[in-house]
Amino acid sequence: MRVYFKALLLVVALSCFTFSTYANEAKSFISLIKTHYQSTSSIETFSLTHSYLGRSDPYQSWDFQAPTRYKAFKITEIDTKKQHYYQNVVHNFTGGQYFDEVHFQNDEESLRYERNGISLGKSAIEQSVNSFIRYKNLTLMNLDFMAVRPLINEVNTDEKIAYHQDDKANTVTLIHRPSEKSTMEYVFNIEPLRLVSITNKSRKRIYLYDDYRYNNGFYFAHSLIKKYNGDVNPSFITRIEKFEEIDQIDTEKLMLPAGYFKAASSKKLDLTVKAIANDLYLVTDDLATRNTLLKINNNDITVFGVSRNTKSSKHVIDAIKQRFPAKNITAVYVTHPYSDHISGLLPYVEQGAVIYADAYTVNAIKAFPRFSKVIKKFNFKTLSNEQVIDGVRFYVLENTRSKRQSFAFFEQDGIIFQTDFLEVAFDNTIAKILPSYSKRFIEFVRSEQLKVNRIVGFHRNNNILPEVVNQSYQANTM
Repeated sequence: MRVYFKALLLVVALSCFTFSTYANEAKSFISLIKTHYQSTSSIETFSLTHSYLGRSDPYQSWDFQAPTRYKAFKITEIDTKKQHYYQNVVHNFTGGQYFDEVHFQNDEESLRYERNGISLGKSAIEQSVNSFIRYKNLTLMNLDFMAVRPLINEVNTDEKIAYHQDDKANTVTLIHRPSEKSTMEYVFNIEPLRLVSITNKSRKRIYLYDDYRYNNGFYFAHSLIKKYNGDVNPSFITRIEKFEEIDQIDTEKLMLPAGYFKAASSKKLDLTVKAIANDLYLVTDDLATRNTLLKINNNDITVFGVSRNTKSSKHVIDAIKQRFPAKNITAVYVTHPYSDHISGLLPYVEQGAVIYADAYTVNAIKAFPRFSKVIKKFNFKTLSNEQVIDGVRFYVLENTRSKRQSFAFFEQDGIIFQTDFLEVAFDNTIAKILPSYSKRFIEFVRSEQLKVNRIVGFHRNNNILPEVVNQSYQANTM
């Protein structure tokens, strides 16, 4: 018994020694990296320019079977003390779609507007004042010397930071648990001392830092690979172009430019169902956020355009049933298989509606992961180019936005329903740069000599008139 007790005391003593040793090593290493990053520790206001390639969703790509990457370019200015920020981000999406947005937050408000005018026109969207925290945190992760600040500022090292050294790999791993719901893993190369990676275990995000060199007197990683949600391939491939410390963000960057206005809130907008031609109705809200057409054929209703989720589709269906309680939704038309145009299909399927779509779109819907368990419920009618159903002619085109994309032409009324071929802002602002596929669409309509009085766009504008189409055609293209 005495021997066992002595052995137990020895184990306890060794355990305490080991814990104490690792705790001391953690503190020593934290002191080392604090010294290493000392030259950047006082930076509060800065400007960062970086570019990146983002991984597109398969159902936001030209071919859902071969997802593409989009290009983006960002200039971000952040004042951590005043909690101000300015960000200009340019996205180049499939087919030459060009978004040039600005986000900013000052002492009083947080707003977002678009320079190209293709989506928001001259309107500005209010953001939550909490957006500063989000944009700041996203930006700081791009810079190794900023990303380590939560680690080196931790005051409770003994309890919240675990230390592990791998001599073979020449690395040190620090596991930081700032809260019960958050675990961060930092891997540092020892010689030379550099941050190699950060793993946010709680949010399943991995950041890989590389290509360390000087820029404006600062030594930091210029290459960053981000992997989100267990992605094997990079979610984002980032390149740091420029970093500099600044005194302040210019006042004009934190204000709306002349000619812009704050948009009305788009939350909880009621839907209306109104006639725009004989037996043809438009379902929309006051801001034309999403626009759906429905055509009446005796007691049958064909719906043109599908909402981006189940909840929105049910909202549309409820509005239709309230207006036409004795009629049945028997068909729904899909233009192309982008996720925001097919994700809301299930409520229509549950109504017994047949899905009208071209062959490529039908195949994409059948392969859509969200429908894998219910796809047997879906019934399809495959559309061919120039096919006419109940007085509606469908055109199926090759397109640089989607491998196949169609639109519906109500010949008797001179009305086109289309999604993504031509996007015009709610206020009819003419885009400075128009996607090339939009010009091809206009040229096709002209070549077919379609007598069009009105184009109903699913997004933002349900009354695109011929003069607006002509003005849009004069814009530059990507």
